[in-house]
Amino acid sequence: MTHAPFENELTVFTHRERGTLAEFHRSFEDAVATVEAELGASHPLWIDGERHDTDGTYVVTSPSDHDLEIGRFAAGTDDDVDRAVEAATAAFDDWRRTHWSDRIELFRTAADRMQDQKYELAATLTLENGKNRFEAMADIDEAIDFLRFYGRELERNDGYEFDTGEPTPRQHCTNALEPFGVFGVIGPFNFPFAIFCGMLTGAVITGNTAVAKPASATPLVAHKAVEIISDAGIPDGVVNLVTGSGSDVGRPLVEHEDVAGVVFTGSRAVGRNIRRTFFEEEKSGPVIAELGGKNPVIVTANAELEKAVSGVKNGAFGFSGQKCSATSRVYVDEGTFDAFTDRLVAETEELVIDDPRAEDAFVSPLIDDSALERYERICETAREVGTVRTGGRAVDDPGLAGGRFVEPTVVTDVPHEHDLAREEHFVPFVTIHPVSSFEEAITKANDSTYGLCAGLFSEDEREIETWLDRIESGMCYVNRGQSATTGALVQAQPFGGWKASGTTSKFAGGYWYLPQFMREQSRTVVGDVGRA
Repeated sequence: MTHAPFENELTVFTHRERGTLAEFHRSFEDAVATVEAELGASHPLWIDGERHDTDGTYVVTSPSDHDLEIGRFAAGTDDDVDRAVEAATAAFDDWRRTHWSDRIELFRTAADRMQDQKYELAATLTLENGKNRFEAMADIDEAIDFLRFYGRELERNDGYEFDTGEPTPRQHCTNALEPFGVFGVIGPFNFPFAIFCGMLTGAVITGNTAVAKPASATPLVAHKAVEIISDAGIPDGVVNLVTGSGSDVGRPLVEHEDVAGVVFTGSRAVGRNIRRTFFEEEKSGPVIAELGGKNPVIVTANAELEKAVSGVKNGAFGFSGQKCSATSRVYVDEGTFDAFTDRLVAETEELVIDDPRAEDAFVSPLIDDSALERYERICETAREVGTVRTGGRAVDDPGLAGGRFVEPTVVTDVPHEHDLAREEHFVPFVTIHPVSSFEEAITKANDSTYGLCAGLFSEDEREIETWLDRIESGMCYVNRGQSATTGALVQAQPFGGWKASGTTSKFAGGYWYLPQFMREQSRTVVGDVGRA
């Protein structure tokens, strides 16, 4: 099936193609100054179209500078979740009856407003979660793409309403997808605008209402997203925002008797607990969850070395490995192993570690203290069971002492069976393993409970065909020097995984994403009632 082309919002790529990157940098830096001047404000909850203060608050600081206060945010409780779910429940009937074409227009308006504010939103991201300017802008672009693509898909499928004909005379049949009710939307810190907006749009554009909980580390950009969507004309109560911890907000939201479905991006353990809760409480609605990866890359004897090193370096260390799609284990033909590893180490040591506001910054700070502790723990283990070829320590630079900056780490000699090569770490850490054959590489790449992303570097057509046929991964990239496993684009590269990497195997930004938020209804009317 061929679909009409979808135009992605490629801000940085477009500036590069036009030779106007200097303009991009000026606009971004102006936006940083604007956002910095607004930091430190208090942000209440957003329930039923109104601000809602709480007794407790918490402070968010920048991961790149603990003295930079992002703001004070309302610490929601289970009572606040009750209020938000009640508002969403009350708004549901009117919203589900709002024609799908009107819902689409509201989200297209929101997408246009995001486009107008993209530099301010990207600057907010850089300050709040530490992404450099290029990755921050890509995050905002992806959110805009989600809103526009999901609107296009709902329109292309006529709101998922189909006339299925008359199997016998005067027996008229139709088929439709209908919304479930109230969705809990639980977002991650690493793509706090793109994934948050994508999940929220999937739930709401299809006629559900929502109570959204952003990651506790990144609530400011979520507030800006909800403000834009509300200002675009979403009725009160359709979208509600409750900030706070997972235990105080996330768990009561998942367990609430009036929450019909949950869409979540985060750890495998949390996602499984959500699904278990829905099963134990006999809820009939869906748990749509993306749950991480341990993403393998194979470099064969027929690989172009420069391309492979670039792809692994960017895939492993972009945003300091804090992506579920990050390259984390590499299987290299033993004849190429030394040359590949030496070159990867050399290029890794040239990566710029700096404040993400700096123009040339590449390596980002870790998001919180628990991530820093995890990095230090696994690097200590790596020194015990393997060989740390580069990295493995916190950055010793007085100019970066206020942030959680660490060195991107390349490790060899770790057994394939060890936890370092099998568990997701979410830090800039990659293990490199020699293999004696292409068969061994595929076997070891598939030997994982995860199945999110995988990469291959080979110029041999038969190897490529064999790998694509046998690799157990939802997202497959061949010879992708820009990044071996990260950087998916909406529509062209739908994002999701197999096995323990997800609960539905239907991917965000793809053609089968929206129907997950709806339930099917078959309708048969016998006779001439209602017929023209």
